[in-house]
Amino acid sequence: MTSKRVRQTFRPGAVLLPAFAALLLVPLFAAFAPLFDGGALSNLARAFSEPRFARSFSYGLSQAFVSALLAALVGLPGAFLLARRRFPGKRILSALSAVPFCVPPLIIAIGFVLYYGREGILNRALMSLFKLDEPPVRFLYSFVGVVMAHGFYNFPVVMSLVGGAWASSPKRHEDAARLLGASESRVFMTVTLPSIMPAIGAALSLVFLMCFYSFIIVLLFGGPGVGTPEVELYRAARFEFDRPLASAFALVETLVAMLALAVYGAFEKHAGVNRRDAERVAPGPFSSYLGAGAALLYGAFIVVCFMGPLASILVESLTLRTAARGSSALGLGNYASLFARKGFAAAAFNTMVLGLSSATIAAATGFVFSVGLKRTRSTLASKVLPLLPLGVSSVVLAYGWNAALGRPSVFALAAVQAVTAYPFVLRAIQSSVGLSDERYVEAARMLGSSRLGSTLRVRLPMAVPALASGFALAFAMSAGDANAIIAAPVGGFETIALMLYRLAGAYRLNEACAAAVVLAVVTGFIFFMKDVRDGIA
Repeated sequence: MTSKRVRQTFRPGAVLLPAFAALLLVPLFAAFAPLFDGGALSNLARAFSEPRFARSFSYGLSQAFVSALLAALVGLPGAFLLARRRFPGKRILSALSAVPFCVPPLIIAIGFVLYYGREGILNRALMSLFKLDEPPVRFLYSFVGVVMAHGFYNFPVVMSLVGGAWASSPKRHEDAARLLGASESRVFMTVTLPSIMPAIGAALSLVFLMCFYSFIIVLLFGGPGVGTPEVELYRAARFEFDRPLASAFALVETLVAMLALAVYGAFEKHAGVNRRDAERVAPGPFSSYLGAGAALLYGAFIVVCFMGPLASILVESLTLRTAARGSSALGLGNYASLFARKGFAAAAFNTMVLGLSSATIAAATGFVFSVGLKRTRSTLASKVLPLLPLGVSSVVLAYGWNAALGRPSVFALAAVQAVTAYPFVLRAIQSSVGLSDERYVEAARMLGSSRLGSTLRVRLPMAVPALASGFALAFAMSAGDANAIIAAPVGGFETIALMLYRLAGAYRLNEACAAAVVLAVVTGFIFFMKDVRDGIA
């Protein structure tokens, strides 16, 4: 009788959710704690008096804002095509939505160097075509370079989120407006645009957050003396050993991110209401040759400006430099050199262990939280708490764990990656758990099953496909993440992402590109297998 009562009163969430909250709050408090050494006000005053403090936030906010606008400018035409038009290659365009999650920023950065650099593929092609003496494309190591990299890297986020909302915009309202004599432009401005505006706001807010927290791309392209709060926190903690200053960066950037997160939550709430009242619109063919031609131009633009850097990594990984000046050949020698490199096998094993650990934490917590959200009516619990990890960067968490434990650790890396991936994993799992039929759960309870038993026997089997998708997403994000391990490296522990960063820093670009292709194949394969399981691809 006692054991039955224990089984009935046991709540997995009562253990797992506080433990997960500790993975977020412990490093966060530890990151802020040095600010109080000698007085928080005096340390904050000293930080604000530093010219680079204001400069870093001005730079970070401005580049994130402009990057979000560029991502919207590039992503909105794609959103329309995915939502309202039927054309060959649509699945390929849709698959680009995976890029910000399955292709690490470091790979994008290397691709931009190879493609847009002074000696890059694009400059060589333009100089040869137009007989130029100087490379015409020179924006890379500047504010414009950072914005271009961020905008092109994140436009699929806008395309995916807005495309889903656009496909569900109220078609009957549009038809009613046309029957009343409204032109197509008026229908768009008065009916379609208001219906998709919350999705546009949510997408822009999310991209703003991702760009504000950018680390690798700004570290490489920002130039000397230029950095976002993330980069300046890293420099203050890692090279200057100024922990109060690093904590000031951590605190203020977290507050700014929380404000942006509140804006995202507000837009997402309205977008969710629109989705509940939505009617899916079947995409149709192009209505004119002009529209088809514009779509072809858009596709060519994406291929040249976005796919070009990715393709250049593959080309460079297959290019073998010979002893003769300017001579090269194609082959797999760079991959052979990479695989024979001392430490590669250990790096691959470490990547696997770290990915499995962080994915297990994120998926298990996401499932328990999803079940809990079905039974709560609290706005704080259902809307705010699941989003909180989005407002804390991996660099801040890595710095906090380092301060809390006194040294970097593999546990801290897994915890940071799990917290970072959790909001996206929760979204993947919640859609399945939220739609599960409660009649089966109630039937199990009526037959004597405990709350835990009904969850394990009914909800868990029904959520297995979504759990597998969330697990795969978290693993792919972990395998490609280099932020935490660069910010708080663990002695003797190297992953493929860290090896890629070090190869690129040592100007061994051919081997770095081979490592980038290996990493992209692993993360991309896992991510696309997730999409196949979801029925997307």
